Amino acid sequence: MIKKLKYNEIDFQKYQNCLENACQNADFADRQFLDRVSNRQWFLLVYGDYEAVMPVSYVRKFGFTFILMPKICQQLGVFSKVDHPEINEQFYDFLEKNFLVLIYAFNGENQFNRSLQKKTSYLLKKENYQTAKKNYSSHRRRNVRIIGDLAGNIHFKKDWNGKDKEFFLKNIKGTNKEKDKHAYFKIFGELLQKNIGHLRILEFKKDIQSFVYLYEGKNRRYLSLFINGYPLINPNFPSIMIDHCLQEFIEGKDFDFMGSDVENVAKFNERFGAVAYQYPLLTNTRITLLKNLWKKYRIITNFAP
Repeated sequence: MIKKLKYNEIDFQKYQNCLENACQNADFADRQFLDRVSNRQWFLLVYGDYEAVMPVSYVRKFGFTFILMPKICQQLGVFSKVDHPEINEQFYDFLEKNFLVLIYAFNGENQFNRSLQKKTSYLLKKENYQTAKKNYSSHRRRNVRIIGDLAGNIHFKKDWNGKDKEFFLKNIKGTNKEKDKHAYFKIFGELLQKNIGHLRILEFKKDIQSFVYLYEGKNRRYLSLFINGYPLINPNFPSIMIDHCLQEFIEGKDFDFMGSDVENVAKFNERFGAVAYQYPLLTNTRITLLKNLWKKYRIITNFAP
């Protein structure tokens, strides 16, 4: 049986024990990370005595609660010692039946007996950097060379200042709302303050060209924020930035590009030797949610005294 627990009702010791013994990758379900990216707006669905758990993030708008994935959090889903498709489907059905779901992403290890919508991410397995570089496409190996005018003019740094914030807010993609841009920057800053992840910045002739935040999970490192200047002074700067990160990090943990179904981004990832994997989604359009709200309203008014 599945039950919902509000944040203050969660037994976090049992929750942590479940995550530590889960066969699925539970990096995004880490409490410290999830608290910050969701502003503690998440609850927990629990099967049995924490035999399986499913953290769910939400937002409140117009007096309603909508299920929505937190910023820079790609996957959540069901976590359990053994992945059971039947139990996963119980969680799926419980969420779909009882909540207004905009989008909820399960993790790549969650299996289902039914066909579900899926998204794609890209993963590069950990190994020696020189070995990893041999798996780059020939085109990518040319892109990452620091020669000519680039030599001596490229600088990588690990800290940030007010100038970097200006670059961040100006160039971040995915939203045109200033409020959302500042929200992303706030989350990013809080994660860094808690030493959750790594910042890397590429400067060319002292001007910022590329900005990366890598979330440090237990199992993988994630390309959570990848921001490039526009227009690009040199089209190779994004490739050089990722290559720099792989030089430093690929030997220790797997590197998750956090995917994309956009063709150009997919090709960019694949040229580093990254391999695609998929994860399931529960998603609804805003029109569908409005219809569901209308149905609920009619039921309430029809049975009101």
